[in-house]
Amino acid sequence: MNITPVNNDALKLLVIDDDVAVSDLIESISRDMKFAVNCVYDYESIGSTYRSFQPDVIFLDLMLPGYDGVEVLHYFAEVGCKAKIILISGVDKTTLASAGEVGRLSNLNIVGTLKKPFLIEDVEKTLLNEADSTCCFSSTAFQNLFGAGEFRILGQPCMEIKSMAGKEMSDVDISVNWYGQAGKSFILSDQFLPMLSAVDMASEFDHTMLEMTFGLFRSWMDRGMEFGLVIRLDDSLFLDGGLSSYLLNLSKKWEIPSNRLTFGISESVVSSKSVMVLDVLTRLRINGFNISAEIRNPETSELERLLHLPVNELRLCASLIQSISKSVEAEFNVSTLISICDKQGLATRAEGVENEATMKFLYSCGCTSGLGRFFSEPLKLHELENFVSNPKKPEELSMHAVS
Repeated sequence: MNITPVNNDALKLLVIDDDVAVSDLIESISRDMKFAVNCVYDYESIGSTYRSFQPDVIFLDLMLPGYDGVEVLHYFAEVGCKAKIILISGVDKTTLASAGEVGRLSNLNIVGTLKKPFLIEDVEKTLLNEADSTCCFSSTAFQNLFGAGEFRILGQPCMEIKSMAGKEMSDVDISVNWYGQAGKSFILSDQFLPMLSAVDMASEFDHTMLEMTFGLFRSWMDRGMEFGLVIRLDDSLFLDGGLSSYLLNLSKKWEIPSNRLTFGISESVVSSKSVMVLDVLTRLRINGFNISAEIRNPETSELERLLHLPVNELRLCASLIQSISKSVEAEFNVSTLISICDKQGLATRAEGVENEATMKFLYSCGCTSGLGRFFSEPLKLHELENFVSNPKKPEELSMHAVS
């Protein structure tokens, strides 16, 4: 029943190459990307180093003094190696590809090749891909329900609307989906979380996800990324009286400033009238964390209660935002909500922004931020980092007409 992270604090990379200059280059790049690294320069040291280090990823040169990389692949097959293997060599592409096929036929996880000489960017891209694919976790119990697959973290950019008309990213909204074998199918988190609750796995899953997400965000901070992080808290977490202490300790462990974290709560949590919920939210706000409360029905009597909870943001759900184009009443409700929040000093976040007309309407109302397909779909981790490095230009967002 355990949900086991694939990676701990750092992914472990083993570099096998007799060229010290090449090994040093890969080691330098990978350490900057927060990999734990070990280098081997000769065939005789591979076995002992592999057994003691237990790498997640292996860079393997096909040409070692007195031996070739296919012999090394045979060794890894014999010991049941599960690491992701990237083959590197100066041989022609066809031979490199053939070596990869030998590894795959031996049940090894050959995930790519690099032909020498290669660029720093080639190594960085390869490592980003593997960091993305290994920043996931699997559950034996869940696999028994839905077949082979894994949980994977995705991030959706949330853009500044009120201040920057959707031209700059404010933070990243994190979600976790279930991907079936070979990524052929997936199940959204709001679908599988109730199923996890049914088999008493929700709490374990939530804590594993939070630990991994905090570690991921810490690695982004270490690389100078300035955006914030949005984590939606599952309702089941509020059954734990120690939730606020757990989140406080987790942020201290990863040295993440509280003002860079936003915790999203559902409308059902808002309406629960639980002393425990009020306790958790109050403690988190006292310690500087942001709380984003969901609202689905603007006519609900819970709105007044919500405005008196210790939250600093109202999250307008996608169904509410997407109804704007369908009725004048929806436009009025959304604009009124944004106006009320503004007067109360609360930020507003719009979900499901799908087109330019909706974006312009939210901008005119003074909505603080938004996310949706107009800006970006949820992205894999390496895709998200590319988005941060190369955000869409204003003209690509078709917002040049906004004034």
